[in-house]
Amino acid sequence: MKKIRAIAITDVLFEECPVFELKDNGYFEMLKDNTFRYEKECVEEDPDWLIFEVEDEDVVLTNR
Repeated sequence: MKKIRAIAITDVLFEECPVFELKDNGYFEMLKDNTFRYEKECVEEDPDWLIFEVEDEDVVLTNR
């Protein structure tokens, strides 16, 4: 099953980097805490986010 995930570039400066996954509700939700979420359009339009397609063991960067 293909998943769409994203990370904020600025988060790689820290010890941990939260991963967000696009859900059916149209939001990218943090995997560890789904109360943190961003609208799909905000993430897609912001150059500070990297968006990936993940399927099994394959990861493809989709927005650079």
